[in-house]
Amino acid sequence: MAYILLVEDNDDHADLIIRTLTKAGYKVRHTGLGLEAAKLAREDRPDLILLDFDLPDIDGRTVVPLLRRKLGGTAAPPIVAVTGRTNDSDMRIGEMIGCTAYVCKPFLPETLVLLIDDLLGDTKQA
Repeated sequence: MAYILLVEDNDDHADLIIRTLTKAGYKVRHTGLGLEAAKLAREDRPDLILLDFDLPDIDGRTVVPLLRRKLGGTAAPPIVAVTGRTNDSDMRIGEMIGCTAYVCKPFLPETLVLLIDDLLGDTKQA
C-alpha cells in the first residue's frame, strides 16, 4: 500500500483528503506543520507528499526545497502542492522550487485521486 504524507493545517481539508485517499487504498499520515513534515518524510520515506503552501510554522514554498534536499533531490518522491494560491506566478514558483504537480483549492477529491494514481503508478498496491 502506497504511503502518502499529507501536510495540511486546515483540519476540514485534511479530513476530506484523508477519507478520500484511504477509501482509494492509500495509507495517509498527516501533519499540519512544515518542519514536522520534513522530519516525518526523512524518517518514514513516503511515496508521495501532498503539501499546502500556507502553513503556520513555515511557508510551504520553503518546505519543498528542504524536502528535496533531505530526500535525495530529484530522486525524492513526488511533491504535489495542494493550495489556495491560484495565480499563475504561484504555480510557476511551485514548478521552479520542485513541485511535481500543483492542485488548486477547491478541487474535486476524485481529481486528486486520479492525479496521485497517475504519479504513483503501480506502487499503490506495493
